[in-house]
Amino acid sequence: MKKIKLLFALFILIILTGCGKDKEINLSENIQKIELTGNLVTYQAYYHNVLEYEKEPSSGIQHLFEKKRTLFAEYMGTIKYGINLSKVKIEVNGNNINVFIPKATIIGEPNVDKDDFKPENFIESKDGILNKNPLTVNDSNDAFNKAQQEIKDNAAKDEKLILLAQKRAKVIIEENIDQFSGLSKDEYTINWEYEQ
Repeated sequence: MKKIKLLFALFILIILTGCGKDKEINLSENIQKIELTGNLVTYQAYYHNVLEYEKEPSSGIQHLFEKKRTLFAEYMGTIKYGINLSKVKIEVNGNNINVFIPKATIIGEPNVDKDDFKPENFIESKDGILNKNPLTVNDSNDAFNKAQQEIKDNAAKDEKLILLAQKRAKVIIEENIDQFSGLSKDEYTINWEYEQ
């Protein structure tokens, strides 16, 4: 009976001593299976703004006495932040996984509700009495384009949201590593580096 217990203990010891290298090889091979292509959207920001748009009077005699018109449009829109996955770097060194995450950027164009720019939704200054300077569909489109650019400019300057989007990318990448590693979380360490 003692011989059987001794042989069993020896067998377990042999298995356990051989597992370490296999785990490292599996970890490295499995992490390489993670596909990092395209853009990863990690955060969507909402904006609620008021746009001021000015329409200058036209030139020429027929436009004499036209007034400059100002319109205000209240609008809502969204914009997406994320990272370019092809810039993420993952290196495996033993049981350490080093991950570099690039700075988050704006992905795509802002999504502004075009209905907010219908002429009936505008708050506008009064027109001239003699010569009119009416607001047209072109003015509505110009105001819409200005709103899109306004959101994009504000979003590009918002360092807090850019950092938040970058940190959310970490969570998603970490979930992928946990899924593909083939090991329990206790058997490896992830070291994070963020582009500033």
